Amino acid sequence: MTAATPTSLNRFARSLRARAKRPSERVAAVMAVLLLLLGTGCSLLDDSQVEVAAVVMIVMVLSSLVLGVRAMLALLAAAALCLEMVALTHGPNPGHLSESALAMVAVTALVALLQARRRDRLGLKQVSAETVLGLIRDRQLVQARPPAVPAGWNVEIQQRPAHGAAISGDFVANRLVCEGSSQVLHLAVIDVAGYGITAGPRALLLSGAVGGLLGSVPAEQFLAATNDYLARQQWSVGLASAIYVELDLGSGEYSIRVAGHPPALHFRPSQAPPWRTSPAAGTMLGVLPTLAGVLDQDVLQPGESLFLYTDGVVEDRGRDIDVGTLRLMDNVEALAGERPDGGGLARLLIERVPGKLDDDRTLVMIQRLPSRQPRVTGRSSDGHPAQRQASHQPSQWHAGQQPSQLNAGQQPRRTAISTRTP
Repeated sequence: MTAATPTSLNRFARSLRARAKRPSERVAAVMAVLLLLLGTGCSLLDDSQVEVAAVVMIVMVLSSLVLGVRAMLALLAAAALCLEMVALTHGPNPGHLSESALAMVAVTALVALLQARRRDRLGLKQVSAETVLGLIRDRQLVQARPPAVPAGWNVEIQQRPAHGAAISGDFVANRLVCEGSSQVLHLAVIDVAGYGITAGPRALLLSGAVGGLLGSVPAEQFLAATNDYLARQQWSVGLASAIYVELDLGSGEYSIRVAGHPPALHFRPSQAPPWRTSPAAGTMLGVLPTLAGVLDQDVLQPGESLFLYTDGVVEDRGRDIDVGTLRLMDNVEALAGERPDGGGLARLLIERVPGKLDDDRTLVMIQRLPSRQPRVTGRSSDGHPAQRQASHQPSQWHAGQQPSQLNAGQQPRRTAISTRTP
């Protein structure tokens, strides 16, 4: 009995806090009527400075945020009775109830009734629209939570919606799959057409499908399956770009597949040039029924990092996208010396780039921690800035097919990542 008492008290306290945050419709209606009666009573006094019209308008506006249509109609009837009582008592007295005040009350009542009707149509009984947006945002944040990678690895994910909105059209999905003695990280960055709240609902729907496909279908079929799902939705704006990484956390081998997305950047601080731009490319999702593109494969060595990002990170209005990409590289080189362990680097980078904030921004950093501290350099041995270029040649791939071999110029992978079935 004594053990159950604290639990009951805790439940009662949580219930009180919930009701304080969002009162029930009945409680809100009773409070509104009491405020109307209080304002009417004060206005009936000869020496009162309270205008009943102002009280009625305030009560109606606040009630429209909580009440449904039926409760709102009852409240409007009570407000009409209060106004009639004041008019009969004071007559045409502008100090208490003027014609302009009655017109403002009528307009406010119409707006409040329309607001209540809209809430009923959306099914927002005890939940506000802001709460719904918060739930969507929380769902996206949970899905974009960095995976629990083993020792020797660091994954950071940072997202910033356009104009500081609660949700965005960018989302990140990741999943760790055990294969034998090693783990394989599947990570996808998706950018739905549009930005902010307008693209957020479409991004949420697509993220559910991507989360189910990730790591469940073979890597070479992932983008094709996502493209099929997107085509079935028949959205008016049904386009999206994607970049998909499959990384073996045991050997560091990775493969990258792209669908109309900015290329990944491979940072190799101990080599010259220190940057390798991934040549992976492909058709944007939602454009064609079948996809074709360029597959990229390489190895992430200790001390190296892989950066995935959306176009909002590198695009500036009136400037070429290469300018933003070079700026991102320069910031990585500058910050890498300050934070050799990479901790918090993604957060600093997404705040430094770009100069505009009118697009959603997502930045993912996958870092293989060094066994010993490497020398960070962004210059060649002759002291001049190193040229940034891709050091590997791409290979061709088609949706549903695995490339048979690597082209000349690519380093062969020590062990091929096995094909998985759902």
